Amino acid sequence: DGEQRDIAIDMMHLTLNVVAKTLFATDLGDEVDELADAINRIMGLYNFLIMLPAAEWLVHVRPPGLAAFVRARRRIDAVVYRMIEAHRREHSDTGSLLDLMLAASPDHSPASEQYLRDQVITIFLAGYETVANALSWTWYLLSQNPECEGRFHDEIDAELAGRQPAYDDLPRLRYVGMVMAESMRLYPPAWAMGRYARNDFQLGDFFLPAKTTVLMSQFTMHRDPRFFPDPLRFDPERFSAEAKTRLAKFTYFPFGAGVRQCVGESFASMEGALLLATIGQKWKLKLVPGHPVEPEPLITLRPKYGMRMLVQAREKISQ
Repeated sequence: DGEQRDIAIDMMHLTLNVVAKTLFATDLGDEVDELADAINRIMGLYNFLIMLPAAEWLVHVRPPGLAAFVRARRRIDAVVYRMIEAHRREHSDTGSLLDLMLAASPDHSPASEQYLRDQVITIFLAGYETVANALSWTWYLLSQNPECEGRFHDEIDAELAGRQPAYDDLPRLRYVGMVMAESMRLYPPAWAMGRYARNDFQLGDFFLPAKTTVLMSQFTMHRDPRFFPDPLRFDPERFSAEAKTRLAKFTYFPFGAGVRQCVGESFASMEGALLLATIGQKWKLKLVPGHPVEPEPLITLRPKYGMRMLVQAREKISQ
């Protein structure tokens, strides 16, 4: 209580453990820091590459800077393959995602192991950094909007009455969901996405030749005043049941849209809402005065300088 913490780092570690529990039905324990560091090193290289479209040649010439990337990948592979082997050896039936994938893929061939590894890492990356960043931005926005923060805590208290939130509580935690949706409008973890034109295509007044990559920015669209009046204002009421019916199609798409929409949307939304309710039940977070807050558009939209916040126990605040 009263401790200053970098919530951006805390949320990264928290979501990493949640994803690990979902995938493996186990806590990572001491491996969480090692795995988080390895993932961050890999994401760091990808952040560099996406900013330089012509930098694909770097992967082929393998300059010295890629050595850390290779070591990080090996560390991740070691953890993932160890988990796969342990679940196979113990004939685990915990109901984890890995158990379900193993049951559907009994083949022990290298190709099968590689496929499992690829699926596990895809889920890891999808459910880890994006949700962590969404949570960090949400705590920041709540701390800057006391009226919304008060309503957020009031709903949690009224609906949960001190008990641990569960999946069945989500339909009643409406405002919590609205808060997270509005947070992802202002600070979408996936701030832009690309689509590749397989064929020539006429888009209104624009002609898109085949093989064109079209970039769409959630960050820009979500702040367009034509669709979101007073767009910089944090207003969870934009996502009330009634207000959502008035949203124009494809103006809000934090998880993408269409047939390529993120398959992890339901899991991420559930994970985010439950973590917000769990933490918000006991704690209130306040931005450390003077701490700079600036979004950094890498693969995901991160707080550039972290998110230093003061963590206060709510029962002590009320006293």
